[in-house]
Amino acid sequence: MIARQTDIQLTKPLNPASLLSASKVVNGQFYHFMRSFNAQHTFLSSTPERLYYRKFQQLYTEALAGTVVNSSDTIVRKNNSDWLMHDDKNQHENLLVVEDICQRLHNNSEKIDVSPPDIILLRKIQHLRRLIHVTLYHASDSDCLYRLQPTAAVAGVPEESSKYFLQQNESICRSWYAGSAGYLSLNQSEFVVSLRCAHINDDHLGFMPAPVLLRI
Repeated sequence: MIARQTDIQLTKPLNPASLLSASKVVNGQFYHFMRSFNAQHTFLSSTPERLYYRKFQQLYTEALAGTVVNSSDTIVRKNNSDWLMHDDKNQHENLLVVEDICQRLHNNSEKIDVSPPDIILLRKIQHLRRLIHVTLYHASDSDCLYRLQPTAAVAGVPEESSKYFLQQNESICRSWYAGSAGYLSLNQSEFVVSLRCAHINDDHLGFMPAPVLLRI
């Protein structure tokens, strides 16, 4: 999964809060967060992907892999959804992510349930999704974060060979891109994957969309 970055030089400084607010209007289903390092430098993300939600020993995560365009035309949207649900390549890629998640969590799980696939509709695209519910032996967020990061959707599978490939071929520094943001407490925690994100530094915008899938 090759990361990309588009650098834009602006004519004047951009207000990060206004940009995030505008994204929330058109991307209502996304998770939004922002971190300001100083008055000029801010990192923000508008991401559709939840890393996990945990309540006591119940953990909820998802395999979000497999993509087709969305459309304002109801018939086109349905045809694309039907194609995505029955396309062998996209189903295989989604199941690879499911298998990777289950393997990462199985040593700390009493039970793992995987839902049938469904379609999540976003503003411009549709994703294939399978929900995963895990009953944990030990409700440790440090352990969950360690096991689930980085996700197969941003780092690829198998993990070690994919990481090596990215180190050799990815031309940018990911920084906070593809990391995680969220909150934690003793009883419940939730984290998301920082995709569709941007660094704003005064009048410079570095935008990083979803990664590009490569088959190697």
